[in-house]
Amino acid sequence: MRRVALFSDIHGNLPALDAVLADIDSSGCEERYCLGDLVGYGPDPAGVIARIRETGIPTVRGNYDEGIGQRRGECGCYYATEQARSDGAASYAFTDALVSVGDASWLASLPLQIRFEHGGTRVLLTHGSPRKINEYLLPDRTDAQLARLAEEAGADVVCVGHVHIPYVREIPRVGAMPLRYVSTGSVGKPKDGDPRACWAEVVFGDAGGLEAMFHRTAYDIDSVAAAMEAAGLPPTLVSALRSS
Repeated sequence: MRRVALFSDIHGNLPALDAVLADIDSSGCEERYCLGDLVGYGPDPAGVIARIRETGIPTVRGNYDEGIGQRRGECGCYYATEQARSDGAASYAFTDALVSVGDASWLASLPLQIRFEHGGTRVLLTHGSPRKINEYLLPDRTDAQLARLAEEAGADVVCVGHVHIPYVREIPRVGAMPLRYVSTGSVGKPKDGDPRACWAEVVFGDAGGLEAMFHRTAYDIDSVAAAMEAAGLPPTLVSALRSS
């Protein structure tokens, strides 16, 4: 048996990250990975980067990390409305100004994927999808689409962030264990109606089985909202923090 803690999409929310790290410590889950998007939207991108760097937790690059790390001028995010696009531009400018040259270089150097095997099960950790850093693998993806992505990537289990919604999917295979997808949810900006920070505990069995459990961790949301307001971030981003 192998217990692994996965978390992602911290988005500049240091109190949420610290709450999740404390919760993981309390769980006794010693192996842990971060699936990207340390920065963006939240008030303390530098603090989040510093915390992840000091812990030494293996981390993959998220699309927001790449946008800031490479100073691209945008994060590669999808915005459905003009309001969201305007909020996104304000968030990027705010984050870019607070991330140092050294931290940007570190973000840009993060790997796109982490892989390991357990009992013959091939596990892939990435941010968006196996083929693209900012591809959303939302829960409505078909089994056929997800199976094709996993097979092309040579993975039996694919763990992702980016969508901010926790889920587990099993896709049957003939003569083999099913393909599995685990979406970690979000530490700092959930989108599933529960504003608490989210992380995933994944237990890999020695016979190829897998069990995933999602933990919700309370933190001081009001203090983060106040910091966002003081920083001049858009009110719609602040309200989204509370109503996630």
